[in-house]
Amino acid sequence: MEIDFNPFNELYVGETVSSPDFVDLFSPALLPTTGALFLPGNVVLKGVQGSGKSMLLNLLKPEVRIAYEQKAKPFPLRGRYARFISAGINLTTSNAIAFGQRSVDEWGEEKILPIYFGDFLNCWVVFDILQSIESLRDGLSKASVRSIELRTDREILNTYAQRLARSECWFGYFEGIGTYRDFRRHLESRINAYLSFLNFNVGSIAEGIKKTKTLIGEPVARAAELLKTTGIIPESVHVLVRIDQHEELFRLEAKQKEYGLAYRSVVNKALGLRSPHVSYRIGTRGYSWTDIIEFYGTSAVVERDRNYKLIDLDEMLRRKENPKTWIFPAFAEDVFKRRLRVASYQLSKEKELLKAFGKGPSPDERAQTYCRNAPVRVVKLETMWPKPWNSFLESLARENPLSARLGEAWARQKRKTNIVNEIPSKPYPWDEHKYWRKERVEAALMQIAGRCFQRMIWAGTDDVLQLSGGNILIFVSLCQHIWTAWLRTEPKLMNDAPSPIVPYQIQAVGIQETSTLWFEKVSEEPGGNTRQRFITRVATLMQRNMHEDLPLSYPGHNGFSLNIEEYDNASDVRSFLQEAVAYGVLLDFPHTTKSRDRKPRRKWYFNPIFSPHFRLPHIHTKEPIYVTVGEVRKWIRDAQEGLIATTAFVDEEMKSVSEVAAQGDLF
Repeated sequence: MEIDFNPFNELYVGETVSSPDFVDLFSPALLPTTGALFLPGNVVLKGVQGSGKSMLLNLLKPEVRIAYEQKAKPFPLRGRYARFISAGINLTTSNAIAFGQRSVDEWGEEKILPIYFGDFLNCWVVFDILQSIESLRDGLSKASVRSIELRTDREILNTYAQRLARSECWFGYFEGIGTYRDFRRHLESRINAYLSFLNFNVGSIAEGIKKTKTLIGEPVARAAELLKTTGIIPESVHVLVRIDQHEELFRLEAKQKEYGLAYRSVVNKALGLRSPHVSYRIGTRGYSWTDIIEFYGTSAVVERDRNYKLIDLDEMLRRKENPKTWIFPAFAEDVFKRRLRVASYQLSKEKELLKAFGKGPSPDERAQTYCRNAPVRVVKLETMWPKPWNSFLESLARENPLSARLGEAWARQKRKTNIVNEIPSKPYPWDEHKYWRKERVEAALMQIAGRCFQRMIWAGTDDVLQLSGGNILIFVSLCQHIWTAWLRTEPKLMNDAPSPIVPYQIQAVGIQETSTLWFEKVSEEPGGNTRQRFITRVATLMQRNMHEDLPLSYPGHNGFSLNIEEYDNASDVRSFLQEAVAYGVLLDFPHTTKSRDRKPRRKWYFNPIFSPHFRLPHIHTKEPIYVTVGEVRKWIRDAQEGLIATTAFVDEEMKSVSEVAAQGDLF
């Protein structure tokens, strides 16, 4: 059997995958660190695009639990973590964001559109609770139904509907309802009335709804409470309510500026109820979530650990200083294996990711590749240096270009006569000093590639993982483009062949394509054009500084650092950088300062996936550039005004990469 398709072709599986496919593709690697998501209590699941929020929330859906049973695979959750029923709303697929289609003017001075929005959420979630009960009843085996002690006979459902219909939270809307079927039909009719209004099929909200608007969260809490008091579920089963794609409310508010933070404050008010009967699960991106948003109609604000627990996937998946604590590689490996398995590749017991992408070329091999046609370009010699020393460096450049470039930097740093008068013997001092060399290898390779008119090479498992930056969507995107480049080269891949091994040259092409794609995606988000110009402006500065750093004294200048006190007092700069981090454009870290004043600092780096596009090292070594708030403010102002420099550093001796590519000199 021949395989000529890309196992990574579908990127956004969390939003589009069917329940049976979910069973094959879902990775349980994050479950040990996200246990709070499946226990009582409100939880906010925060992360940038592609961090895995939707996949985790989808695990709560009844249809997913049913799919596991139908495929005879164990449900990933066990014991008390599996004792729940779940309902919810996706703010995009439910058309809740259609509230942005109606003009605020038609509501007059009161501006009560957010109240109707809250009522719509209530109705949708309560209806989904009913759907979930029915799905579990009809889809699970009798044994599984008994295991969660679910009771759904007609009498108990009718009792449930009667008591819920009489609840004061509906303000009489369901008066006279006597059966579960009637209650369900009337609730569905109310939702459809909203959708009809939002899509301009009618001129105004139905009178029956206008007089029975519900308080956000109250009907949901009552519906959850009655599930237990009527005996449909026991007290030990939790009711979890999902609200996914919460960031769409941020966009909605941006469109209807008159309402400011109103839509998100409505959701916050539901969290503020702290009902013992229902627990909310909010899936959101960082820029949409803040503790300072008030509850709708009050001055109280939502408080972390009081109103909700936070699971920050970005922080959880970010690489720490101790690589042994980094959980992302195991997550990526599992996702990689599952994609290959679904595509019918034969897998071994080894780490498939490491097998497929290998270790990549070593730094010495990369340097050899960059300068294979002109090794003498690797070193820049000084006329004041003795001829024997210059001859030595030129000879070493032909033998080991990376060592030659480091030898040049060593001489420039030491500035001692004997360094250039005496020709060293192996092992050379710049190779012997392990940490000195380690800190400068990436910067040296960047300069060698530039001097030889070549693109830098990223390839191998470590590069793929580090460029992913802890984001599973970026990882899958890298795999997708690497596979696409491979299929262009070798279009027929045999199923009975060993697990794939992708040549590093093909990996490098796919990685470059992915980097440029993610750079272009920056402009798709609100304010993205300014952020895109900002990182281009800063990258240009860093490129120039690092190329001009002949002694390699500042190999860490692919990031910048600010004094915390100045940063905290500059609200405009702080707001911009925080947004850039929330959108996944920048990464920020605490910074142990090396300056004499010992004042605390914070440092920022580009998302690693942008490194190939900007031809900057993705590895962070030594000290970043120490800058002032005023300098960063100027970078921001330039970006806001549309002022950017060229995206690639070009010194007096360099041709542009495009010119060299046209000559066929790039791999």
